[in-house]
Parts: sequence; structure tokens; C-alpha cells
Amino acid sequence: MAKSLCKMNRKQIADNLGEIHRLVSDAKYICRSCARSSSAKDSLCKPAAIPPKACQNQPIEQQKSCALLAEALPKQAQTESSIQKAQSVRRVVERVKQKAARPQPLIEAQQTEAALPDVGELSDKKAIKSAKKALKKYYKQQKKLLKLAKKQHKLAKRQHKLEAQLPTQIAIATATSELTDTRSGNNIH
Repeated sequence: MAKSLCKMNRKQIADNLGEIHRLVSDAKYICRSCARSSSAKDSLCKPAAIPPKACQNQPIEQQKSCALLAEALPKQAQTESSIQKAQSVRRVVERVKQKAARPQPLIEAQQTEAALPDVGELSDKKAIKSAKKALKKYYKQQKKLLKLAKKQHKLAKRQHKLEAQLPTQIAIATATSELTDTRSGNNIH
């Protein structure tokens, strides 16, 4: 079997079914990307060892000592640096929101320097990029909502116009029906 189990298509699976049964029957490894299992490490694209049953049945405190279970355990609380990064991203996003909310006056040199965030806040380019991405998504949603509000307003305006025309149309319909009734009455022999 040249390919890993993860990369096989249906035809290859059907052709190599006996070998697949042999590999899967006593699984020692699991693929991290697709959760397939095998007894051979080289038959999976991202193999991870399956911990023994003895480690799996222990309490979480004791499972931390087992190296194979360490990556599968729930993550601990955020580290202090990640909390600081999150706070700096929030500050940048808040400043951008405030800047977008106020009217756009002529930009002076002093205003631009005051509006720029501290260098410490901009140290993590990933955080800034994710903040910009989130802000862009927010503005896109706001734009969609504005478009929907305009459309709804237009439809409401059209509805009021049609409702205003409704009494005149009913009067015209009754008048035409009376006319047709009188004409049909004259043609009876």
C-alpha cells in the first residue's frame, strides 16, 4: 500500500480492503486531521499515538503526567501575554470605531500623532491583522444592514402608495361591474 489511508479513494479502499482490515484491527495511531486509525504510523498522514487504556481511565490530574494524553487534555487558562495581546487588540478596535463614528475633519499633524496607537500595542502584527479583519467584517455587515434598511424603506413607501390607490381602484372596479351588468341586461331577448 503506497498511499496513506487518509489519501485513498473509494476504488483503492476496495482493492486493498484486506490490508486495511489488518492495519485497523489493532490500532495504535490516529490521524490528527481526519481521525482515521491504524496500527502502522506510516499509513496515516498526521499520525498521533493512541495512549494506553490505563492512562485514559485515570483522573485528569494523573493524565497530565502521561505524555501521550498531554496534547488531548483541555487547554489551561490563557497566558498573561495572550491576555495582554487581546486587550491591545480591543483598544485598537475601539479607537478605530471611535474614529469612524466621528465626522472627518481636516487632518492635522497633531491629530494624527494622537490617534496613532502606542508602539507596544502594535508590536504584534498578527493581533493587528486580526483586529483589522474583524473590523472589516463588522463594517461589511453594517453596510449590508444599511442596504437592507434602504430596501425595506423603499418597499414600505411602495406599499403605502399602493394602499392609497386601493380605494380608487375599488371604486373603478365597482363602476365597471355596474356598467357590465347594465349592458348584459339590455342584450337579453
